[in-house]
Amino acid sequence: MRARSRKGRVLALAALLGLAVPLAAAGPAAGAAEERVVEGVGAVAVKGAPKPVSGTPREAALRAAIGEAVRKVAIELLPHMDLAAAGPAVDQALGDPRSYANRFRIVEDRGEGPAMLVQEPGVTTEYVMVVQAQVDVARVRQSLERSHLLTSAGEDSPRQRLRVVIEDVEGYGSYMAVRTLLDDLGVRGAVPVEMERGRAVLEVESRMRPEELLASLIRSAPPELRLEPVSSDAASLTLRARFISPPVGGAP
Repeated sequence: MRARSRKGRVLALAALLGLAVPLAAAGPAAGAAEERVVEGVGAVAVKGAPKPVSGTPREAALRAAIGEAVRKVAIELLPHMDLAAAGPAVDQALGDPRSYANRFRIVEDRGEGPAMLVQEPGVTTEYVMVVQAQVDVARVRQSLERSHLLTSAGEDSPRQRLRVVIEDVEGYGSYMAVRTLLDDLGVRGAVPVEMERGRAVLEVESRMRPEELLASLIRSAPPELRLEPVSSDAASLTLRARFISPPVGGAP
């Protein structure tokens, strides 16, 4: 009975947002909530490198690109930490960041060229790779929690109830994409309080201020989801959400 009522709520929500969703879509959408597709750029020194890289420059740049994608997810989970100070602590907590990438694809192999991203004395050329990695957000979060980085980033700030207003919602897929991002950022207790065609309002519990949460949502959105800030005040934030290309894995 409980499962049947949950499916009924999903269908009712989909109808309000103007998109018919089959019952089978409810399961996969929830299962994908702890993965995120993130782009990373990796650059390694070639000529003038202070020390040799492990493997070929191409292999080293690929490892660096995957590592940057995973590191982006970790930093986004720590919005209260100073980014300059967080880097070494995050690297230590993660260990080998490649172990958090379930899959990846090479977006661009730029090869060897003049050093622009590698800013080290004596380096004249670098090898650059761009990848899109599917990052296991849950495992990243667990590593940060084990290292007490998440606790130090947020436990001293009380949770507050905020309203998240999503405008120009094109369907259930974009609504659930925002819900997924909220989960990834550690926001809890999301409850839909208003639903109408093209608009959804959630109440959430967050340790972030509305402007911080709005910035984190926009920064952590996958490439296929466009989030645009509208406004924020002491108790709410408003944004627009729409897909600019089909979401990875297909829309519900």
